[in-house]
Amino acid sequence: MAELPKLSTNELVPLLELRNKAPMEFFSNKTIYLKSEMVRYIKEKRVFRTSIMGETRGGKSEIGCTLCFWYTNVWNIFFNNGFFDNLDLFLDKTFKKEKLKFNVDFVCDNQQVYKDRLKKAHKKNILSWGQIWQIDEEKRSEGGVGSISDIIETQNLNNIIAKYNQSEIWIQPEKFETHNCPFGLKVVKKDEVHRVNWCLLFKLEQEPNGVTIYRFLGWVKIPLHTNEEFRIEYNKLKDTWIAKELKGRVDERMLARSKCSEMLVKKYNRFFTFTDKGKQKYSQAEQLTLLNRLMMGNKISTNFNEQEKYYIIQEARIIAEEMEGVER
Repeated sequence: MAELPKLSTNELVPLLELRNKAPMEFFSNKTIYLKSEMVRYIKEKRVFRTSIMGETRGGKSEIGCTLCFWYTNVWNIFFNNGFFDNLDLFLDKTFKKEKLKFNVDFVCDNQQVYKDRLKKAHKKNILSWGQIWQIDEEKRSEGGVGSISDIIETQNLNNIIAKYNQSEIWIQPEKFETHNCPFGLKVVKKDEVHRVNWCLLFKLEQEPNGVTIYRFLGWVKIPLHTNEEFRIEYNKLKDTWIAKELKGRVDERMLARSKCSEMLVKKYNRFFTFTDKGKQKYSQAEQLTLLNRLMMGNKISTNFNEQEKYYIIQEARIIAEEMEGVER
C-alpha cells in the first residue's frame, strides 16, 4: 500500500469533503507521477511550471527549493549524456549551453524582480537554456498604477521564457498561479520529525472558455533538501525581504518608475534644463516624447503604460528642480 500522510483530526476535518468526493485519489500517493512528469517535460524540452500555495510557515519555500534541485539534477543528467547536443537552437549565440545550477541568484521575491533579472540576463546573452527559477511571492500583489501592465508584461515575457526554456516554481500563499502552470501543490502537513512535507497535487487545466479546472490527483511527499549551504544563503535572503517589509516596502513597479525618472534627469539632462527665469526649457509633452523614443529604442526595458509615463515625467521634473535649486 502506498505511503500516505498521518493526519491529525485538525488536519483531516478541512479535507473531509475532498475525501468524500474523490476517495480513490485521496488515498493515492502521486509522488512518482509528479517526478515522472518533471522528467517528461525536460525530455520533451518543455517549460516545467509548478505553483505552490499554503499557510505561512507551512514549508512552501522548502518544497519549492527541493523541486528546483530535483529539476536541476535531472536536467544535468540529460545534459551529461549528450541529450541536448544536437539541438539547432544552440546555434543561437544568445544562449548559454551549460550544466545548470540552482542557487539564490535564481530566487526572486516577486514577479517584477523575476522579470527584471530575465530581461537583464537576456540583454547580456547570459541566460542558460533550461534554467529553473523560484518566485517566492509571499506577499500578495496589490492593485495600483501599472499593476495590469505588470501582469500583461509578465505574459508577454513568455516569448523569452519559451525560447530559452525557463522553468518556474511559483509560490503564492492564497492561490495557484494558473497562467500556463500545469501543476499545483497545496501544502497540508509539515512533518518536522521525518523532515518531509505532504501536499495535495492538482492538475491545472484550461477550458476553451478560459475557466481553469483544478483536477485533484492525490498526495505528494516532498522531503527537505540537504543543501545546507544553500539553506543558509536562502535564509539570509529572506531576512533581507523581511527587513524591507518592516521598513515599509515600496511596490517594485513604483521603484522602477522612480529609477527611470532619475535616469532621465542624469543621462538626458539637456532635456531638463532651465531658462533664466527658472522655468524648464522643455515642456512635459516634449519630455514625454523623449521617454517614448527611449522605450521604442529599447533603452528602457519596462513597458510603462500612459499613466505611468506621466508620473515618470512629473517626478523627473521635480528631481530637476531640486537639483537646480528652483523654488516653487
